Amino acid sequence: MQTSRWFESWFDSPLYDQLYSYRDDKEAARLVSWIRHRFPPEKHPEVLDMGCGRGRHSLLLADEGYRVTGVDLSPLAISKALEKAQNGSLRKTKKTSSAAFEIGDMRTWRGGPFDLVCNLFTSFGYFDDDGDNALVLNNMVASIKNDGYLVMDYLNADYTKKHLVPHELLEVGSMQCEITRVIEKDTVIKTIHFRHQSSREHQNYQERVKLYDRSWFRDKFREAGLEDPQAAGDYDGSEYDPAGSPRLILYAGNKGS
Repeated sequence: MQTSRWFESWFDSPLYDQLYSYRDDKEAARLVSWIRHRFPPEKHPEVLDMGCGRGRHSLLLADEGYRVTGVDLSPLAISKALEKAQNGSLRKTKKTSSAAFEIGDMRTWRGGPFDLVCNLFTSFGYFDDDGDNALVLNNMVASIKNDGYLVMDYLNADYTKKHLVPHELLEVGSMQCEITRVIEKDTVIKTIHFRHQSSREHQNYQERVKLYDRSWFRDKFREAGLEDPQAAGDYDGSEYDPAGSPRLILYAGNKGS
C-alpha cells in the first residue's frame, strides 16, 4: 500500500463512495449558508472550490448564485460532479447547474482570478512535505483577485488529538470494514481495511492529513500576502475555541483589497 500518494488510489476507488454513502448535503449546506451570509454572491460571484471532490459544496454554492469552478485531482470525483451538475442535482432549484469542473493538481493549478477561493471539508494537508502543503496555499492565493478572499475549512488540530477515535468496525454492504486512526509525526493516519466476506479478498487504503495549528496558518497567510485570518469554530459561524471547536474555519482578504 503506497502512502505518499494515498489520495490517488483512495479517492478513485468505488469503495470510497460505499464507505461514505451516509453523507448527505446537510452539513455541506450549513457551511455554504455561512459562506453566503459572509460573502454574498452579489459581491463575490466567481468562486474556486479547490479540492472539490464529488462536487457537494460546488453545486450548493452554484445553487446560491455563485459561478463556481471546481478542481480536483481525481478523475472519478470530477466525473461524478459533472454528472450531478448535468442531472440538476441541486438542493433548491433542481435545475441544471452552471458549475464547471476540471481535473487538476492543487500543487500546480492556478487560475482565475476569483472573488472567493474555497478549500472545504479538510481538503488540505494531504502531503507529507510541509513545502508541498504551503505550495497549495500559495497557489490558491495566486488565484484570488486583489479584493478577493480565501476561505479554508480545516480540522482543529488540538480538538482532533483529544477526540481521536482509534478503532471502528463497520459493515459496508457485504464487506467488513476495520478503521484504525493514529497520529504520527503530526499526521492523522486513518487506515481502512476492507474484507469481502464472500471472496475473502482484502483491500487496504489510507487517509493522511497533516496537522497544522492556527499559528502555522497565520504565518503562511502572511507570507502569501493575505491579511491575518479570522476564525470560526464550526459551520454555524461560532467563535473559534482552541479546546472545544471541532473545526478551524479560516478566512482572510487579499492585502491588495
